[in-house]
Amino acid sequence: MKVTKADVLWNYGATFMRVASALIVLPLILRMLPQEEVGLWSVMIGLNSMIYLLDFGFFQTFSRAVTYIYSGATKLEKEGFIPVQESRGVSYPLLKGLLKAMSHFYGYVAATLLVILLTGGVWYIEQLMEGFTGDADTARIAWYIYGVLLCYQFFTYYYDAALVGRGMIKRSRQIIVFSQSVHIIISSLLLISGFGIISMVIGQSVATILNRYLARRAFYDSETIKELKKSQNYDWKSIIKTLFNTAYKNGLASLSWIFTNRMLAIVGALFIPLTTMASYGITKQITDITITLSAVWFATYYPKLTGEQIKKSVAEVKRIFIKAQIITIVIFFGATFFVVIAGAPALEFIGSSTPLLPIGLMLLLFFASLLESLTQLSTSVLLSRNEVPHYKAQSITALVAVVLMFVALEYSNAGVIALIAIPLAVQLLYQHWRWTTKLWRELEIRPSDYLNGFKSLYKSIPVLYNNK
Repeated sequence: MKVTKADVLWNYGATFMRVASALIVLPLILRMLPQEEVGLWSVMIGLNSMIYLLDFGFFQTFSRAVTYIYSGATKLEKEGFIPVQESRGVSYPLLKGLLKAMSHFYGYVAATLLVILLTGGVWYIEQLMEGFTGDADTARIAWYIYGVLLCYQFFTYYYDAALVGRGMIKRSRQIIVFSQSVHIIISSLLLISGFGIISMVIGQSVATILNRYLARRAFYDSETIKELKKSQNYDWKSIIKTLFNTAYKNGLASLSWIFTNRMLAIVGALFIPLTTMASYGITKQITDITITLSAVWFATYYPKLTGEQIKKSVAEVKRIFIKAQIITIVIFFGATFFVVIAGAPALEFIGSSTPLLPIGLMLLLFFASLLESLTQLSTSVLLSRNEVPHYKAQSITALVAVVLMFVALEYSNAGVIALIAIPLAVQLLYQHWRWTTKLWRELEIRPSDYLNGFKSLYKSIPVLYNNK
């Protein structure tokens, strides 16, 4: 599976468009919508984020399985894999069964979600509409359309998993850039024209339908369609049972990560003044963007790394892992330096009433986020082997961190420092060193390997290196 610089650049472009869609549309939302509709849209966005917890680790598991098949695997294992020394071509019967398993899984969950939204969702929107002073009918229409859209998004969620698993990174990211551009244009034009909250729903609906159509068309090319049609049926139920062993562990690990990272603001707001939480929130958003940027290169090469795992190409797995670590560290140091030097002046320039955290807390938050990113790299490499050895430890870590945070916030004046220091300290006890040292030992990584990694990174930057 070949990955080019174009794949990396398009992945950065897609990441930028995800960030840009918020930066461009959000000011228009705040300017053009009344406060009640802004609040309703915030609830809808929150619902979108929570719904994807229903995936429970299957997206990554399905994507990894697609990579295994395109790397020559003829059978999927509950844990680990059967090594493939030479590519034996694609097992289309197995691929056909996997695609059916994906469509059935997401279809059943989407149908369940639709029932929930048509029952509990109706009750919930009526509760929100009590005392609503704006256009209640339009708000209800936006809510129902958005609910149907979420079901469609979830039902077709596996298209991108199949595309990325096949190694079509560039095409996948081109589709994201195009669909996000459509989303920005339509939503912005409708907001400016005065269509209110339904502007974002229409913009996102059109963009999602385009995204899924193009992704499906890209994956199901003429050769794939031809081979799948003449392939015998494969028991998709047995595939679901096989993959569930890894998926549920991955889901528990992801859920634990959410509790020790994404839920901090919700917990903190119960004990800490909102003015202080605002500074924490804006600084946390910057570190989250840095985490996303630091992971782009690794995410681009992840299907290749997975393919190399099944071929037992230890040297190539080691190379990708080390280079990803170096890129993560470089990006974090660069972002930290930039924010410390230019963060406060930038906020003052745009007239923000919310400052960043004090420098000491900011540096601690960046350090904690860096270690989190490096740990995610290590656990992702383990996941590429179809193994989830970290799920129990991560679940225990999350439970301990949340309990200690509640105790510290309730019985002390620790404030924001508790939100940063407690998860960091708890994870330093085990999570932040265990899985990286496991890979160092198993891949036989030496200091000289990191020196070679720095040289490789240096030579990949034309501005710095001239090989003539």
